[in-house]
Amino acid sequence: MRLRHLALACSAIALPSAALAEDEPPLAEACPDLTPAQVEEIETFSGPFRETAIYARSYCVSIAEAERRFEIQLRGATGPREEPGPRPAPAPDADAGTLQAVLHTQESDTFAGLWIQHEPVYGIMVAFTKDAAETLARYTSDPLYIPVERPGPTLTQLRETQDRLVEDLTRLGFAWHGAGSDIVKGTVDIDLAQEAAPIRAAAARGELDLPSYVVLKEPPAFPLPAPPIPAGDRRLAGFPQFPARTDGGIRTLVGVPDVPARLELRDGCLWLYPDGEEGRIAVWEQHMAPDLTDPDRIAVMDRISGAKVYAGTRVVLSGLQPGEVRPPDTVIGNTGCPGPYRVVRGIQPYAAWAAARREAAIARRQHELGSRAAAIADYEADMARIEALAAWRDEVMMERGDVVAEIHIDREQGTAHVFHTIATSREGLAPAALLPFVTAQTVPQGANALAAAQDAVQRELEDAGVSAQVSIDALQGYVAVRPDDLAALSEAGDGIAWPALVRIEPEWVGPLFDPDVAARRADPDAVWYRLEQHPDFAAIRAIVERTPLRRPAPPLPGTHADRWETVLPSRAGSLQQTHFLIAYGFDLAAIEDLTRAGYEPVTAVEYMNGQQTAERRALIATNIVIAEPVAIDRDDPGGDGYFSTVTWRVVENLKGDLLHGAEIRQRMASGKRADETGAIAYRQGQDEPFLLPGLPQSLEPGSRWVLHLNDALYRHMAFVNGGEGAARSDGTYYVATPWSSPAAIGKDGIARPVGFGQEAYAVRDLEETTLEMQRAFRVMGHPVR
Repeated sequence: MRLRHLALACSAIALPSAALAEDEPPLAEACPDLTPAQVEEIETFSGPFRETAIYARSYCVSIAEAERRFEIQLRGATGPREEPGPRPAPAPDADAGTLQAVLHTQESDTFAGLWIQHEPVYGIMVAFTKDAAETLARYTSDPLYIPVERPGPTLTQLRETQDRLVEDLTRLGFAWHGAGSDIVKGTVDIDLAQEAAPIRAAAARGELDLPSYVVLKEPPAFPLPAPPIPAGDRRLAGFPQFPARTDGGIRTLVGVPDVPARLELRDGCLWLYPDGEEGRIAVWEQHMAPDLTDPDRIAVMDRISGAKVYAGTRVVLSGLQPGEVRPPDTVIGNTGCPGPYRVVRGIQPYAAWAAARREAAIARRQHELGSRAAAIADYEADMARIEALAAWRDEVMMERGDVVAEIHIDREQGTAHVFHTIATSREGLAPAALLPFVTAQTVPQGANALAAAQDAVQRELEDAGVSAQVSIDALQGYVAVRPDDLAALSEAGDGIAWPALVRIEPEWVGPLFDPDVAARRADPDAVWYRLEQHPDFAAIRAIVERTPLRRPAPPLPGTHADRWETVLPSRAGSLQQTHFLIAYGFDLAAIEDLTRAGYEPVTAVEYMNGQQTAERRALIATNIVIAEPVAIDRDDPGGDGYFSTVTWRVVENLKGDLLHGAEIRQRMASGKRADETGAIAYRQGQDEPFLLPGLPQSLEPGSRWVLHLNDALYRHMAFVNGGEGAARSDGTYYVATPWSSPAAIGKDGIARPVGFGQEAYAVRDLEETTLEMQRAFRVMGHPVR
């Protein structure tokens, strides 16, 4: 679903698609009012911004005029903030964005929006519902701004109506693809995925408000009718479909691979058997229809293109396919075909797909090799290797599943990639003839252990009557269980013997950001201003400015490889880095003491994203403890954006000033909260232990955990999410530091974090890491962090 507010775009001038048409007439003919010199300047433009010449050609203006218009539109635009405090506000006449903000605030009863007009006269149109010229004159006399009387809703009404309608349509279960406000016409446009009549009927019953300026755009009729079902033909027991149109929504994600499958008729239902997956009944989009006009075979027809696929043939699935096996909550036409389901987005005959892939592969090779004959020979050599690779893969997976998790064959390149444990190697698995075409990487588990865990947990779930998707993640080395209902899984959890390799992956949530708080902040940078009042802000920033940091650098000439360089931060970069240091609770004395002791707190904060180490994780935690849970409140919402509180008893202090036996409280995103429909249900926070019982990595009485905590970060996040006063005031509360989720301690002394992709570690190693850090603070007399 798409949300959009159409207003002045102050960062880029929209360029018409005609500007790039290949069959456009010569510029002198298309723009007769331009002089020969102006035409030549456009045709030979070599300036830094190609858009300038495109705009000049599109609107038949000179390069100078195009540059003037770009300057007008970009006037007042600012880059990253470089100094503490708000940016100085430009005068109302300085730029359209500022004028729009002033009018939206001071003339909200009549201001209807502003937009750029390119033709027939260039200018910025400023619309009011009445008295346009008189109102605009009170704010500017610049002739660039042109008053427009546009009766109807104000800009405020348009935006409020759009936001309210989106909530109402979702709440009532109506299907829509996109929503936007057209300030020029004064309408709210809703792109529907269904007929408008049920929505209008709901409005008539008072279930939602539908002002006259709301335009409900029904999806267009399909170009082709559904084939008629022959009388008495009972070959299909059902034809499951999405309840609403999906052909108007987002279609494909870049880089999502196609999935070969077989389409079969089984017990009156059309089943899909994707390669490497179990068979499931197909759920079709509404523009697909069964075609039974041939008595000998069943087809499915695309009512937009007329293309068909046939039962009993190989097909290819495409468009948001991998992993998208969960059907919509409501399936229609499924009488006699109750599931399990496999979603169908795009589908085409395998032969057509293979022919298109072959031609595309040859075309790429021809570009590289310079000759179609050479490209075909290279392609056929790669394809000839696939059979040998497939036979090798099948043999290895049968005999070496203890150390090989998966072997992927690239059928376009004639290569293979093997995922194996450290117990073997690429050279030990591939024969010499295939070795140059095989790459490899290590993974935690072999296929046998993963398959056994998958089979075991599937049996357990079936016996418990719990619905969940179960799949293997060969790269991470675990079996993922994605429950339809986490609470139901928890209730059945006590009776389930969870295999060690199972990981529960519900729909994650994070802390809840209150949009009303953001709306009350006139400046989006205001969340940082309170940090800039810290007495050590300037001194800490001076240290940051002297500290070289790794930054991405442009690739070397003739290469495309990622490259990094170590440089001093820019003014904007040092400002941002200082914000983070203070948000994590550092003051000047702590930074100086740690630096003298050989630690690098500035880089520890900078490198937490993707370059964290045990030492860096320890540095940004105000407290590191071993603790056991003593109380869990799963229904403890607050304005701080969190919904639960876990009370811990400290067993051992590794860093900080918490004493043995002390009780501390950690705020978590998990807990009872409203979902997208407004219903209250338990939701699970990412990188948090399960607060519901009976699940792997649930918080159990008597269990012990390593916690990397930060109280300063909690206060900052509470302010960001909920504003002034949102942090809990009845004692100190903590949150886990980023990339340092709570880690359960096993009997073997290994701490296993609940966070995805975080490696297990020995508690003794962490103790050694923090010992010198803790000692440095005590020796230097600084309060222990």
